[in-house]
Amino acid sequence: MRTLILVSVALATIIVTLSMAMPPGEKIVGGQFAELHQFPYQIALFFQGRFHCGGSIIDRKWVLTAAHCVLNMNVPLPAEDMTVYAGSASLEEGGQMFKVAKAFAHENYGDSKNDIALLLLDGQFKFDDTVNKIDLFSGELKHGDTVVISGYGREGTELPASKHLKYNSMSVQDDEVCQFLMAQTGPGLICLNNEPDNGACMGDSGGPAVFQNKLVGVANFVLNECGTIYPDGYAKVVFYRDWIDGVMKQ
Repeated sequence: MRTLILVSVALATIIVTLSMAMPPGEKIVGGQFAELHQFPYQIALFFQGRFHCGGSIIDRKWVLTAAHCVLNMNVPLPAEDMTVYAGSASLEEGGQMFKVAKAFAHENYGDSKNDIALLLLDGQFKFDDTVNKIDLFSGELKHGDTVVISGYGREGTELPASKHLKYNSMSVQDDEVCQFLMAQTGPGLICLNNEPDNGACMGDSGGPAVFQNKLVGVANFVLNECGTIYPDGYAKVVFYRDWIDGVMKQ
């Protein structure tokens, strides 16, 4: 994590911490518990047998997630130690399971920039009402648009993990804090916010943000703590569309 200094319109200085929404095992803050068939594109990524991150099915053999989910200090984690689970709303039962054949982190990932990755599976998902792909959004979001996030992360910074999938609604933000974040991380970022005590948290990394049933974002980081007044950072899928298509054609 690193510390950012943000300056408000009133010139008051506030200190926030940019934290990867990642340490293993923990859930969406606020929101509701998901039903089995509600998010067929949602996966749970396990590393060495422990829950690690979220992700989204975008093809029968491909999952989109965050780069920091497949790297440790910019060193690739062994793909053979990664397993993808889909087709369940629980970390403890049901669904389809595949090993990861290869992980592709964005080659320019670093300092919270380009935090996006693809997982190539060693098998193919069998699509049904509990497992299916999600199409990628190709338009531009507007300030105030409502998106849906989902994941298995913590329900609060200091709260224990829950094993059941949760979801919440968030609004696209284009305020001063988001403009500052984009200046630090580049244009490939979406800022999402809600009332306090709502949002992403540790363990939600790599998970989806969805608008009009299409994938618009990949969970990257939270500021300071989970569910604060500050926006959560998501990689902007449309910005990385050419990179995604290029990797999948290899």
